[in-house]
Amino acid sequence: MKILYFFLISILLSLSLYAQTVELKPYGFLRGDAIYSSRGVLSFGLPNLSAPQVASGLDEAALGFTGKNSRVGLKGTYGEAIKVGGVVEIDFFSANSFDTNANPRLRLAYASLVVNNFEFRFGQQWDLFSPLNPNTVNVNANLWYGGNLGFRRGQIQIGYKIPVNDIQPVIQLALAETARETGSGLGDDNKAAIPMVQGRLSVKFLENKMIGVYFVYAKFSPAPDTSDYDYHTSGFGMDLTFPLHKYFRLHGEINSGTNLHNSNFFTVAGNGDNNDERRTLALWANVNSAISDHFQLVFGGGLDENQTDDLSDGSTDQNIVIYGDLVFPIAYGFSISIEIGHISTTITGNDEENTAWYSFLSGQVTF
Repeated sequence: MKILYFFLISILLSLSLYAQTVELKPYGFLRGDAIYSSRGVLSFGLPNLSAPQVASGLDEAALGFTGKNSRVGLKGTYGEAIKVGGVVEIDFFSANSFDTNANPRLRLAYASLVVNNFEFRFGQQWDLFSPLNPNTVNVNANLWYGGNLGFRRGQIQIGYKIPVNDIQPVIQLALAETARETGSGLGDDNKAAIPMVQGRLSVKFLENKMIGVYFVYAKFSPAPDTSDYDYHTSGFGMDLTFPLHKYFRLHGEINSGTNLHNSNFFTVAGNGDNNDERRTLALWANVNSAISDHFQLVFGGGLDENQTDDLSDGSTDQNIVIYGDLVFPIAYGFSISIEIGHISTTITGNDEENTAWYSFLSGQVTF
């Protein structure tokens, strides 16, 4: 409940500044979901339907209903020559279950300062490494463990827009939290006392098309007296956004790296150390098609491949997710969506793949 109180207090403080011409913009969506899986699935490693990501191999169907995928946020800006602003966003998701009495969860919370072509951000925000998110009704699975790697973390981020005609190059650099969340088994703080470094160079051209390249590097010593558990995280990748036509809007990413899971990038390769480095190749893509004002199609999918040498039996070798959405916008931000997806998970030493079909039926109002 502390997060909820913080969020409400933030709104009240923001409203008190309204007379000072603060520009406020609430946003988010409220939604309810009916979720079905034909066989067993894992959601962030747990055997439930909260965010189907990996096929477990169990021959068990499941059905559930929830409103926990709703989220709400508030953006605020003030000033002209120098712009001061911030974002706070919460949702009610938990990977554990479909509890009726859900607690709020902090997603984003950062302060920003824009001066000329520079932007500074302090707080929790999206990674520069693997920065895009797929368009899927399965919003909290978000193709993690299925090709999408980037997450949110506390960081200090600096961006600079290079003043060039016709194209818009942007350089971004971040010093960020290295450690995984509590419960990872690797320690709760970065005992190496070295921040994660992320960087991205992107170019926007032909008005709305964009290509970006990025990297990440981090070093971590969760047990300084036991060097076997030391590790480094490193990776490179590319993202693209190509809205060629209203019937064909393509975006996606391709990434590779070492020990990415150790630093809270979600991949089936798992945690490594300096004697057992885990290598990952991941890619995903979406195609959005706006057929009419009241009918849209989405097709997408991704691959997360564990490229570590000499995998032991029982290790996840790769995970493939494909899906299609039928979206029916009705009126005033309300829409009904249907998603049907298929998950194929290959386990080293198993003769057959684990597979599962899943589906979402969702009603949502966006504001």
